[in-house]
Amino acid sequence: MGVAGVAALLAIATAGAAEPPRPERPHLERWVKLLASPELEGRSGEGGRKTAALITEEYRRLGLEPLFDGQFGQEIPPAPPVEAVGRNVGAILRGADPELKDRFIIVSAHYDHLGVRGGVLYPGADDNASGVAMLLETARSLVESAGKPRRSVVFLAFDQEEVGLYGSRFFAANPPFPIESIDLFLTADMIGRSLGGVCEDLVFVMGTEHIPALRPWLFEEAAGRPLTLGILGADLLILNRSDYGPFRSRKVPFLFFSTGENPRYHAPSDTAETLDYPKLTEISQLIHGVVAKAAVADALPRWSDQVDHPLEEAVTIRDVLRVLDANRAALRINAAQAFVIAGALRTLDGVVERGTVSPAERASIIQAARIVLMTAF
Repeated sequence: MGVAGVAALLAIATAGAAEPPRPERPHLERWVKLLASPELEGRSGEGGRKTAALITEEYRRLGLEPLFDGQFGQEIPPAPPVEAVGRNVGAILRGADPELKDRFIIVSAHYDHLGVRGGVLYPGADDNASGVAMLLETARSLVESAGKPRRSVVFLAFDQEEVGLYGSRFFAANPPFPIESIDLFLTADMIGRSLGGVCEDLVFVMGTEHIPALRPWLFEEAAGRPLTLGILGADLLILNRSDYGPFRSRKVPFLFFSTGENPRYHAPSDTAETLDYPKLTEISQLIHGVVAKAAVADALPRWSDQVDHPLEEAVTIRDVLRVLDANRAALRINAAQAFVIAGALRTLDGVVERGTVSPAERASIIQAARIVLMTAF
């Protein structure tokens, strides 16, 4: 057979090959609309219990195993100042490799939100129906994949994030397997909009400062997507702001994905029809790609106490401050904030041009970024 004949056969075979499963927009949008619907009451109280049941039902439909001694739910007992019983909801896709099946990758998102307050519904479409939609679509995609993971993959929906990360704190203190056996923890919180409503293509990723060897995977998965990957150190935030916190404190390798706070944050206007579903889809597919790679890798990087802050971090902060500065009027940035931004940009321009950042320069940049983020949003 000639070259032309071989090429024709390859073309036929390729045309008939199915696309590998991955998170899809219709499924993501359906989950967000359901989770942010009035029937689930802002996913607090009775609405939270209904949501836990819905997630459990989806785990069962996918054929996943219960995570907690034959149960999908992990009851979270009340502890001051939290007065209500909570429930984490977890399932597991067992790894097929005899040597790696007892190593774990956790994909997570919190499902609780603010509920109904003073008769007003807080739907929580971005915070965090967007993250839960990613979680469930990642689970579906991995279950439907032809290849099975070598490591075990855990799908974990946290309750009570909005009350001091109590759900993830309880899980980290009471895991169903040794916490040292977690090779990678991933969580997403608010991945359906943009920082300030203006950083349209940005998705922020924290955690690579302790596992820098995973950065190439992130950039590989982001390549060709209409996304800009914003690499940041988690110390940019003064406090652990989401469910990565209890794992970070225990030196578990983690990645935290977010598009940042926006004008609808913790507001009744955080509704399903206002999300950027193309962006949510791209981010969900990026996360799925990283999880799929990690699930079959021979080895994953361990936690490093030697913190690595790459030049990409300075580029991210510079580009964000430039966008914020260009939108002063819309964001109501005052003269004091503009002064801080201008000073930080001068430092950042020098850092990027030189290609290196000193510890003192980074400290001043982080302080300026904190001031802007805390006062502008």
